[in-house]
Amino acid sequence: MGGDPEGTLLDETGEVPSLLPGCNAVNKDFKKGATPLYLDANCFILPTVPTSSLASLPYQCAAFTGAAAPAPAGQTYCANLHGNLGRNTIIGPGLSKLDLSVFKNNYIRRISESFNAQFRAEIFNIFNRANFGSPTDNLAVFDQNGVQQTQTAGLLTATQTTSRQIQFALKLIW
Repeated sequence: MGGDPEGTLLDETGEVPSLLPGCNAVNKDFKKGATPLYLDANCFILPTVPTSSLASLPYQCAAFTGAAAPAPAGQTYCANLHGNLGRNTIIGPGLSKLDLSVFKNNYIRRISESFNAQFRAEIFNIFNRANFGSPTDNLAVFDQNGVQQTQTAGLLTATQTTSRQIQFALKLIW
């Protein structure tokens, strides 16, 4: 959640929204869209508390001022309440790459018994797979007023590995 609705005064907020039951928060088709959105922002809701129990809370509930949708019946959005999203419940995009090395030894006896001219071809990330980094810069699903950020929530902006690289070498061993 954007801002600091809990008032913890930390640089990086630790407030988490609630996850809708049975909803998969990871967008499986994140590579197919024009913008790679890894999270499905529609699976998240603001933390709620039953309206009937507001008076019995040990703290004052700070209501969201500009929430885009009204709270479910009998519930109140509470800004200083942790949602039900647990730690490590969303796993980032996987990493997979395959490197290949091919070499040919050519012993040249005219120079020495052990002289070897080795030709090498090395290919890194041979299948040229895009390995996206986690969307750590775009994790705010809601702003500080409770308005849903569906345009940037879970946006992937960087890769973890380089694209395919090929190098050729001649190695002289004696």
